[in-house]
Amino acid sequence: MAEYPASEGAKSLLAAHVAISGWKLEVGIMPDKPDKIIVLTDAMGRTPNPKWLLDFPNLQVVVRGPVNGYMNTFREAKAVKDLLLGVTSQDILLDRWVSVTQSGDLGFIGRDENMRPNFSVNFALIIEPQSVTNSNRFSL
Repeated sequence: MAEYPASEGAKSLLAAHVAISGWKLEVGIMPDKPDKIIVLTDAMGRTPNPKWLLDFPNLQVVVRGPVNGYMNTFREAKAVKDLLLGVTSQDILLDRWVSVTQSGDLGFIGRDENMRPNFSVNFALIIEPQSVTNSNRFSL
């Protein structure tokens, strides 16, 4: 398994964007406030390779905006999609992110109990975890 969850790697990739966008970034939980928030959640992906250090996690991104901010929330979700989709192979935290593809399309998933719009986009990743001593799997 990768050294860090995919959500933490995505958080590092999105850090510069959220620093200037005015949106807050969270991992794993949707807080009540603020309205303008991007939440990264790890999701089950495909089965890891049993021989090689190669993992296939999924990542879900939910973008929530203010009550009257449907279009701005959509634009922010699209910006996040464009920042993550097709990331070039690179080291992120301690693992090598080989590929980021999208699972399905960006979609409106409804409004929360406070009528704030929510959009979701899901990604499938290929990650080469850092080598560890207590593993039956081998580096590529």
